[in-house]
Amino acid sequence: MFRLVGSSVQLDIQDPKPEFHDLFWVINRENNVVQYDNKRKNMMYYSDYGGRVEFNEETYSLTLKNLQKTDSGLYEVRASGDEVRVVAEYRLSVLDPEEAPVLTHQLSRDTCNITLTCRGHDLSINSSCYKETCEEKEVTSPGGVILSLSVSGSTIICNHSNPVSWKTDVLEMKELERLCADEGEGEDKVN
Repeated sequence: MFRLVGSSVQLDIQDPKPEFHDLFWVINRENNVVQYDNKRKNMMYYSDYGGRVEFNEETYSLTLKNLQKTDSGLYEVRASGDEVRVVAEYRLSVLDPEEAPVLTHQLSRDTCNITLTCRGHDLSINSSCYKETCEEKEVTSPGGVILSLSVSGSTIICNHSNPVSWKTDVLEMKELERLCADEGEGEDKVN
């Protein structure tokens, strides 16, 4: 599961109604988030989550609020009775929103070749356009961040995204056509 920093997530048990004495929500197989004693109907929240956790006594779901990047990890629900068994498991990744990318262009001298540069965070794409035809490209970082340069109708789009957010910068094809026309007029005036 991917979620944005500051958002909330509800994690449900995957077993319809497990039989148990105690139920534990655990992160990264070692740190308790919530412990629920079924006999006493008593729950204990652990301090790292100070007020950001809600446990539902009817469904046994866990809601994490105001997510932080440090909340990323493997969440398990352990039901203990005659034996301990895992009744749900989630891998949660909490991500920052992506930064807005920057799309720039540069005209080559004497031709109508235009170089486009799409930059976002640590990624960069260079592409070329000749008149109304632009090369589309995409790169992905090891962390799953995608930077892409594409054309939709008469718009060139530089998109910077991760699994939970995206930002774009756009350039209208008309701007490139105007650059080519200006370059062509400049040549005529010199001759």
